[in-house]
Amino acid sequence: MALRIGRIRIHRLEAPIQQRFGWSLNWTQTRTVQLVEVETEDGLVGWGEGSAQGAGLAIGRSAHEIASIWELSRKPTESQRRRGAPHGAGLDMALWDILGKSLSKPVCELLGLVYRTRVEAYCTALYRKDWPDLAAGLAEEAMAWKARGYKRIKMKTGFDPQTDLRIVAAVREAIGDEVELGIDSNCAYDASTTCALARQLEPFNLMWWEEPLLADDLAGYDRLRANTSVPIAAGETESTDWLIVNYVQPHRVDILQPDLENVGLTGFRQLNYLCWLNRIRMVPHNWGTALRTAATLHAMATCPPLTEALAPPPLLFELDRTESPFRDVILAERLDIDQSDASIAVPTAPGLGVTVIAEEVTRFRQRLEEYT
Repeated sequence: MALRIGRIRIHRLEAPIQQRFGWSLNWTQTRTVQLVEVETEDGLVGWGEGSAQGAGLAIGRSAHEIASIWELSRKPTESQRRRGAPHGAGLDMALWDILGKSLSKPVCELLGLVYRTRVEAYCTALYRKDWPDLAAGLAEEAMAWKARGYKRIKMKTGFDPQTDLRIVAAVREAIGDEVELGIDSNCAYDASTTCALARQLEPFNLMWWEEPLLADDLAGYDRLRANTSVPIAAGETESTDWLIVNYVQPHRVDILQPDLENVGLTGFRQLNYLCWLNRIRMVPHNWGTALRTAATLHAMATCPPLTEALAPPPLLFELDRTESPFRDVILAERLDIDQSDASIAVPTAPGLGVTVIAEEVTRFRQRLEEYT
């Protein structure tokens, strides 16, 4: 079967939310995402989420040429430099979806050895909202997520050191020690501030501190890791190549958090092996729609345990629970946790194993770009 690519459509979705929420860098009142739809001349359709660099060059090629098309998505060469990193993650995801459908196999079985059929999700919520008392509002919300079965929760910090300490203390007291707590500062601080704040955060037994520094403050990350016992996590905004060179090879972070929106499933395969080889935990970032959640589940199914212990470090992925009008409704299937263990089953149908509802994509679409 040739499966020549006949059409690529890029859907940009946008929708307002009812209650704004914020983090250290900004507030938002809208949700946006980009979906990539690839159709072969035979009529087979695959869906992805993320960037689509190289879409025009992919037309007419076989959808099975995933590695070749991935290379074609590299950014053009700059003066006296190599070509940039691949930037067609959404296109790549859609091609893996087509490959699985064409072979009647779930994507995880094509990515590598399947180690698990369920993956535990940690809950991302606890953003800043217009509460009269931020600490009380976050504590109340945290207890609600705990009641829904989540064993691990991540909250936003990075507002200022005093506020961070106050709200982390309130949330930790509310959920108790039986629920793990992570924090995310979205690159709010400099190295000196993080080193001082880290010592004050250590008593809260955090599962990690995410992005306390700018992604490229490499010296700052080295300084911080040398001065705290809190695990440091980062990587959601960067490309596969950048993450390998700057985070994985030098062992700069304890936990790598690539996002399939930026690295695709092909990039994830590379990172998966190198993280295992370098003994770095992989906990993917996941923000957007349930389509990306499905793809992340397939990717995580192929992550080997970090150690051979009876209780190795847990393999987790992020489940965004903030308000989104389109996140879940674009799929016919509902991806949610089993309250007994906070895990989600990896879809077993061919491809990504989920059905995109085209009418819902159209309902939220603000812009369409098409290649034929």
